[in-house]
Amino acid sequence: MMNWLSQAFAYLLFPFYYVTQPDSQYYWPTYVTAAATCIIAYMFINGRARVSLRRMKELILPSRLLAHESSKLDAKMFFVGLYYLALQVLLVGGTTVLSVAGTVAFMNDTFGAPPAPIGPSWIITGITMLLVFLAVEFGYWFSHFMMHKIPFLWEFHKVHHSAEVLTPLTEWRQHPIELALFPILMSGAACLVQGPMVWYFGAGAQVIDPMKANLISMAFWYTILHLRHSELPFYATGLLGKIIQSPAHHQVHHSTNPQHFDTNLGYCLSVWDWAFGTLYVPKKGEKFDFGLGHKDDALETVVGSLLTPIGRAFSVIAATFRPKPSMPPLSEGDLQGE
Repeated sequence: MMNWLSQAFAYLLFPFYYVTQPDSQYYWPTYVTAAATCIIAYMFINGRARVSLRRMKELILPSRLLAHESSKLDAKMFFVGLYYLALQVLLVGGTTVLSVAGTVAFMNDTFGAPPAPIGPSWIITGITMLLVFLAVEFGYWFSHFMMHKIPFLWEFHKVHHSAEVLTPLTEWRQHPIELALFPILMSGAACLVQGPMVWYFGAGAQVIDPMKANLISMAFWYTILHLRHSELPFYATGLLGKIIQSPAHHQVHHSTNPQHFDTNLGYCLSVWDWAFGTLYVPKKGEKFDFGLGHKDDALETVVGSLLTPIGRAFSVIAATFRPKPSMPPLSEGDLQGE
């Protein structure tokens, strides 16, 4: 009996494992350092040498947002999300390892054995990190583009856009289909770069294990990543606004203004938005309203957010394949009437 209870307890706590892993974007200190980044940015922008504890609290956890019903649903989705994140990480991690190994095997069969692997090199590691980072960013942009442009996928993505206020926990307000699609395509894009690099230079050429977390990505995790879903008035404009995604960039993405629809689809960078014409650089002082632009009661609960998109997506697919009614043939009288 005690063994069964201990196993059940271990299962319940298993998803929190990923909040304790340094190579995860959900590692709990990343939220702490994001809060520190927020305070430092506020002090720099406003020319302040110090900030009161009360002001810090309002910057990081505004009372207005904490009391909002949308934030309460975000918190519920966070706990639900931990469980399907556990399955997702196992799936994506296994897919990435197999894909890199499969790519190397394919290239060996197609092109033959590469030159003899060279020794560890920081240059090769740096180039690999940069290329993989850009590939992951493209995988995210492409996944996000499909979520907005393919009607049945939009039904799942609506869950995320139904948030009426933005907090770091809004990141978790996502449907399992979305949480699966994004990382699979992101890891697939990374494999297209990482596989050839490992094949040509050898895994031993990497000073850092190429299968571990990308250090460039981790730099974003520990600074601005969790600020994307916030209402902080932090803007990147000019050339910088075409390179990185500031909090205001993602506020534009969640805006109810039709001018902002389907823009700023990037993860940490704006470069793919810039390249494909989906970039909107926010203007300093620009204000936004968030949500779908209308109330969707079905997406106001955890159960509704999980089940409603499935039925709606099937309806969209069914409507796509449903034969359109044909026009009846014209009679002789109709022709004479013309």
